[in-house]
Formats: sequence, C-alpha cells, structure tokens
Amino acid sequence: MGQKLRLPQLSIATAIVFFHRFYARMSYEHYDRFTVATTCLFLASKVEETPKKLKDVVIETFKTHHQDDKAPEPDSREFFELKEKILVCERILLQALAFDLSVEHAYRPLLAYVKSIKGTRDLAQVAWNFINDSLRTTICLQYAPRHLAAACCQMASRYLATHTKKEIQFPDAPKGGKWYTSFQTTEDIIHDITTQILGMYRERGGANTGGLSEAALSVLMSDKHIAPGDQGSSSAAAPASSLAASPANSATPTQPEVPADTAVKVEPKVKAEPSAAHAAPQEQATAVKAEPGVKQETALANGAAKRGHEGAGLEEGKVDGPPDAKRSRSDDA
Repeated sequence: MGQKLRLPQLSIATAIVFFHRFYARMSYEHYDRFTVATTCLFLASKVEETPKKLKDVVIETFKTHHQDDKAPEPDSREFFELKEKILVCERILLQALAFDLSVEHAYRPLLAYVKSIKGTRDLAQVAWNFINDSLRTTICLQYAPRHLAAACCQMASRYLATHTKKEIQFPDAPKGGKWYTSFQTTEDIIHDITTQILGMYRERGGANTGGLSEAALSVLMSDKHIAPGDQGSSSAAAPASSLAASPANSATPTQPEVPADTAVKVEPKVKAEPSAAHAAPQEQATAVKAEPGVKQETALANGAAKRGHEGAGLEEGKVDGPPDAKRSRSDDA
C-alpha cells in the first residue's frame, strides 16, 4: 500500500512502528488489522510531513484489499463509510499510542557510521535492506535504533563476505574498544537482534524484501554461532579499497544528507518499552470490524522495503546518502 501511495521509506517505516505499537496494547480480535494498517499509513504520512489525501488512501487501499473489485465512487455511501471508518480508527490509534508520535529509525545511525569509516555503497545498501526486513518483527519495540543499526552492519559485512568473497573488517572505536562501542551497544544485544532477524528468514524460507541472495542468506541462517566480536577486531581503520564491492547500478533515491560529523545518537534506554495504553471507548471499538486469529503480519509490513528515502546521491565507493531504492524494494504486493 505504501508504494502505491508513493510514500517514502521513512513514512512507511513509521507506519509499521505505529502498527506494532498498537497491537502491543490491543487485540487482533477487536480491531481489523487491514483497517488499522491503512490508518497507520494515513497517520504516518502526516507525521513525516508527506501527507496524502484521505480520498487517495481509501481508493488505493480498497484496490489492494479487493483486487478484483472496482473502487466505489467518491460520492457514494460506501465511500463515505470507508472514510469514516479510517477517521474513527485514527482516534483509537492515537489513544493507543498515548499521542506519542515520535519515532526514531536505524537508518540515520547506519549511514553516519558507514560514512565515518568510508564504507562502500554496497555495505550501506545491504545493511539498509536488513533494517527494512527487521520491520517484519517487533525488534523496533525491543531495542533502540542504534542497536539495530549495529546488528545490521555486522550482518551486512558477513553477507558481503559470503556473497563477494571479500572480508570486511570494521575499525576499532576512536577511543578504543570494539567497533560496536561506537553505537553504544554490546555483543549480547547484537547477537539477540541478529538471531531474531535470521529466525524470521528461516520461517520464511529465505524470502526477503531487498533482492538479497538467498544462497548467501542460507549461509548466515546455517551459522548458529554468530559472534559479534568477530567483526572489527583490527586496530587500524580499514581503507575504502578493502571494502570494495560491486557498485549499485540503478538510480539512488534522495534524502537529507547525513553530515560527515554526525555522531551516532546515544539513547538512554537499551530497550524501548511501550507506555501504558489508554483504553479505547467501547462504542468506538465496534466501528472497526474484527478479524480474529490473525498473525501479526500485514500487507503493510510486506511493503515496508519498497521505497527509499529522498536525498543526495552516492559517489562510487562512498556513502553520502541513502542506498539504492530499487535494490531495497520488494516484489511483494
């Protein structure tokens, strides 16, 4: 749905975080997942300042949900009821989120770190894809963005070592210590995040949203002992030539460029725990149809990685902006 609405990756990722937060407090039996997913997209588009008209949201989501049916006319009673359903659900969503609409993503600390070590475009691209795929899990509710960025950096280095046969060594932190201390994280946290993402791939048979090699992913999934400390043991900064890999061959999306002196943001909590939810009014709850027995997986999550940010392009072998949008998209609907 996010791709059909032409929303940038940041807005789609924010919508997915809203979705996970909502169902961390509410039940699938009481709230229709498709209506909630649509409402999350609508709300996230406004939060990230990429608003879409409610009319367009209703039409595109109706087409996605009912592929063989024609969308109702804008002046019809059915269309009016669909709009009202989303507006009612939006009020319930805001109450469930306690009106906390601030969301931090792992993309910024990832790009800041890759740029600081003069990493390659492919390193950023693969790590970007892993972040997108992590949105299929509830990692965004468990850990701060910097922890996810560190785990995806390590997974990207192991993936490229398998896929391109070139080892990648991350330099030690400027003030000493392992490379991951730049993210203010630990080996145990990285290991747990990596285990959850690989577990998700195992359940899906290696399916991913970024066009990653299933053979290389199979090697990662078969490695039951992933030691975060194995990467970045060198004391000297790795030259860009040692990180070289095949460059991306398609257009780079645009996004506000991350300054060279951007530091990885330190957040006070290791794990992000949701606050107590406000109880939704019973009369509003009846306005949303129930769909029981549904796993926490939606068409929204399937479209999470289909679009990239908007910003400056990348130079050959260096990272000055976000990875390639087309290489981080999925073929899923």
